Amino acid sequence: MFSSNEKQALKENENTLEQNGRPFELRDALFCTTHGSIYAISKSDGSRFWQAKFPAHSFLALISIFVTDNAKVIVGCNGRTACLDAYTGQVKWVNHMAGTGIEETGVVCTMSGPLRPPPTPMADSSEDPPSYDGATAVEKPLTIGSTRGEIVAVDPETGDEMWRYNCPGGGYQITTVVVEPPRHGPNRWPFQVVYVGCNRWVYCLRASTGDLLWSNKICENMIGLGMMCMATPWSSRVSAELYTDFSSIPHSQDHELERRRHNINGLA
Repeated sequence: MFSSNEKQALKENENTLEQNGRPFELRDALFCTTHGSIYAISKSDGSRFWQAKFPAHSFLALISIFVTDNAKVIVGCNGRTACLDAYTGQVKWVNHMAGTGIEETGVVCTMSGPLRPPPTPMADSSEDPPSYDGATAVEKPLTIGSTRGEIVAVDPETGDEMWRYNCPGGGYQITTVVVEPPRHGPNRWPFQVVYVGCNRWVYCLRASTGDLLWSNKICENMIGLGMMCMATPWSSRVSAELYTDFSSIPHSQDHELERRRHNINGLA
């Protein structure tokens, strides 16, 4: 049974799709799931492009996420998979995966074709190639440890702590991390950045220093699991081909939910 406050929160979130109408490039968006909803937000300032509810009962369930190379957002929850348009958040299809039960669900996709670098303006011009001196030099690599409500950057050569960031508003939820290389042009960061998701918040940090570039509370839902998953087309592709990613195949979150259920049953 739900309390009156919980029922009101559910009523306020009955709308399945919210859009702000701003056009955007797929590479400029970060896709997140938390508290039963899916979000597309701007990498440059954290503002929302669209918000959608998972097209099935999901407010107390984990939503895994994978972004394809042909502009589709694949999400999994409670034994179901669904596909959303990456630019609009509109639901394209839902598969109920009949006979699989109602459990945490991972998603991953094969690719539509080989990955090719985007064409550059200088390809057909007489401009000199970009310099790799100074500000464009490769930054010192860091090892980033992610735990409840904070992340710690460590020198991979010495193990010394370089910087630490406590996620304000994130509480003690599991943090998720996406790292992005330097990109130039409008809405790009000319240095490596770290996107951190925790509970209802997303933070963008400069990788070399830990300085906060922006933070945004993307979710206003009052109830739901505070386990955020994040993805971009690039992070999804790399994880699909190289390793198991907890945003698309939520092993660690499933273990945490099982631990919580065990603790609750132990107290019953």
